[in-house]
Amino acid sequence: MEPTIITERSIVSTQCPASTKTNSNDEHLVALCLEGNQAAWNRFVSEFSAIIRHAVSWTLNHHGANADAADDIVQDIFFRLIKSEYRLLENWDSSRGTLKTWLAVVSRSAAIDFVRTDRTYLYDAIEEHEDLKAEMTNFLDLPELPLDVLSTRQKSVLQCLYGEDLSAVEAAKQLDIHPQTVRSIHHTALQKLRAAIIN
Repeated sequence: MEPTIITERSIVSTQCPASTKTNSNDEHLVALCLEGNQAAWNRFVSEFSAIIRHAVSWTLNHHGANADAADDIVQDIFFRLIKSEYRLLENWDSSRGTLKTWLAVVSRSAAIDFVRTDRTYLYDAIEEHEDLKAEMTNFLDLPELPLDVLSTRQKSVLQCLYGEDLSAVEAAKQLDIHPQTVRSIHHTALQKLRAAIIN
């Protein structure tokens, strides 16, 4: 599904001539977009949506974030590209790289920005691993778990979440860290324990 974007400038033309070479074609397309050409912008969205979505999805997956956020992030990227008279899009310099590469970098940066905010519950590992939670009421008292693979901070987070049955927000206050950091540490600790048990 292609994003529907409302531009911030008036449309001055409906024609979008095609070029022959890839780089010059991209430069021409961007130039038309910067002029407010709606047909050019529609073509831009059609041609580069897949690249932007791939970069966003890969970044979310790499950081353990929920891929369901991809649609919102892609929409946000297109909005960023056109807002304030296409200021961000105007920053692309063809002499420093292709438009595809630049858009991939912009997309990864936007996805990372999203990951760093609280707009999504990134590491919802407690709900994902209810079976583990049931076994870990007194987490640190279970000698069969290879706790030596965990750092002191990871043990503290698990103790708060399982031993004291605190929420991520409550654990964050107790440990004086951000709730998202608690979720990230929790996620990493469970991965470490799982790998150690399997091995």
